[in-house]
Amino acid sequence: MKYLYMLFILLSMTSIFFTPADKHELNELSFSFAIGLDYLKDGYEVSLQLINPAAISGNAPTQNSRYIVYKASGKTIDTALERISVNISRFVLLSQVDVVILSEKLAREGKIQEIADYILNSPQIPSNAYIVITRGVNASELLKVYSPVEGTSAFEITNIIKKIGRDIPKTSSQLKVDEIKEGKDIALPFIELVGDLEQGQENGNFETTSPSHTAYGGLALFKDDKLTAFIDYRDGGYLSLLQESASGFTIEAGCPKEEDDYFAYRVFSNNTKESNIEIQGEKYIFHFDLRLKGDINQYHCNLNLDDPRDVEKLEEKVKETINIEVQELLKVAQENELDPIGLGLILSEDNPKEWKKIKDEWPSLLKNAEIKLNTKISFQHLGNYKSGRE
Repeated sequence: MKYLYMLFILLSMTSIFFTPADKHELNELSFSFAIGLDYLKDGYEVSLQLINPAAISGNAPTQNSRYIVYKASGKTIDTALERISVNISRFVLLSQVDVVILSEKLAREGKIQEIADYILNSPQIPSNAYIVITRGVNASELLKVYSPVEGTSAFEITNIIKKIGRDIPKTSSQLKVDEIKEGKDIALPFIELVGDLEQGQENGNFETTSPSHTAYGGLALFKDDKLTAFIDYRDGGYLSLLQESASGFTIEAGCPKEEDDYFAYRVFSNNTKESNIEIQGEKYIFHFDLRLKGDINQYHCNLNLDDPRDVEKLEEKVKETINIEVQELLKVAQENELDPIGLGLILSEDNPKEWKKIKDEWPSLLKNAEIKLNTKISFQHLGNYKSGRE
């Protein structure tokens, strides 16, 4: 926890030297790196994960927790924050908040844009704080989970979202940009708890080889500001492929001769473009050119990769797998009348006249949409698999 202590001191010194003179002394402040928002019928339940400097200093042993979670309710977020403030002895500093966690129930109530607006207009919370959705657990409960690696769930969640590195909205600023654009629905990362909640909230979570922890689950899909569906991280990866992202993404494909066996293709370069749109009556056909480069990391096929014809067979299997997964993604979008891919946005930019005619009916018209892929696969490294499976 030494790095956490150093970070705390650095942020504290910054707050002293770069804030007005009427601000409070360091020993009067309490820092929060995460805010949790849960649903209440008449407002919000707000949780703050406050760092406990006495427990992380390392100068002397202490029985205190590394952090404390306070929560309060109110009709507005500010009201709840005020109630938290009057119940603790220190002034709460929110300028270091890294992540705002929304519970699944709250997200289904259609509050996402209201919350994004609040963060953008808040003088306390940074506009670049990540926004994530929880699945299967309340935000306040998740904030109480001890991270076996990072110490606090706030740091664990923040680092998970940073690591994803995919082209999906993660902050209130990015959400507002997507709101301005027509023809694309919101998709936000969601997290879930792996393991037992009660165990994760005890100090013993640091002492087991099977700790409870938070994990990236995939994407939460929104329609008209309301959470409507979840897709797992694999489906989210194929969505990112269509948006010229998802480097580091692994595609598992069946062998050309033995479908029960497989090989893995790891993408490290993705150059995707929307080539053109065909309109045939009420049918909209979206063409994508995918140019992927990658390596074979695992190989269980009985083919000799010194033979270019066998390499071509593997390329065709990767193409086939991508096409199947993209069509499944489109099916989810059609069934829920959602457009996280942004097909409507592509249409609006390619054919503004057509978009003006049908935009009020989109994305219900997705049922008439097709996606056709023109995919080129390149293998940069074949490893030691050239002679085929032994």
